[in-house]
Amino acid sequence: IGAKGYAQEYVTIDDIGYQLSGREATLTYGRECSGDLEISGSVTYEGTIYTVTGINNGAFEGSGLTSVTIPNSVTSIGSSAFSGCTGLTSVIIGDGVTTIRGYAFKDCTALTSVTIGNSVTTIGDLAFYGCNSLPSITIPNSVTSIGSYAFYGCSSLTSITIPNSVESIGNQAFRDCTALASVTIPNSVTTIGKEAFKYCTGLTSATIGNSVTTIGDYAFECCSNLTLVAVDLKEPLDINYSGTFSNRGNATLY
Repeated sequence: IGAKGYAQEYVTIDDIGYQLSGREATLTYGRECSGDLEISGSVTYEGTIYTVTGINNGAFEGSGLTSVTIPNSVTSIGSSAFSGCTGLTSVIIGDGVTTIRGYAFKDCTALTSVTIGNSVTTIGDLAFYGCNSLPSITIPNSVTSIGSYAFYGCSSLTSITIPNSVESIGNQAFRDCTALASVTIPNSVTTIGKEAFKYCTGLTSATIGNSVTTIGDYAFECCSNLTLVAVDLKEPLDINYSGTFSNRGNATLY
């Protein structure tokens, strides 16, 4: 019996596994899928229509998908849902999704295009870890937190748009993003985690918004080409450790 008191049933429809409960369906298994996939917003089983509302942990992990479109009916993407899909090049996340859980797209090494829907509030830990072909990402202005290691090792990432809704950037969130040339931390952010931008060796400038109160240990360590750090603060800044900006070349802080 499910959390809402409905009996649960596991079925396979068009080679994809679903868990049915009430009038909702959660996609549970699709590891045999390959090529381009547009996930349907609903499925029909024995004459009943079920709305597809979730993608379970590990559902497509290691599959042969090359692109995936997630419908607006889906509200959550589970941990490791697409992890290790090394042929996946394009992802479109619908506007119904509120949470991208940890490891969701970890090590999708061919990924070059990601569209994140405008209802996502949380990008989980290691969500896009190791997506080393991803050139850019626009985070929608619904997101409030970027998890630890979220974009760690995205070494082709040259630009990132962080909206004025994000309040925290997790530990090592953008570590080893070696192609990233500049970053602007919006006024909404209060905390930049430990090693958040460590080894971003291509980073030449950083603008830090006026609400940041804490910058974690080693946050910009080994950013050897960082020459300009602009900080506009309302409150005193707590820099936890002198190594925060170490090995940063001849950076000017103002």
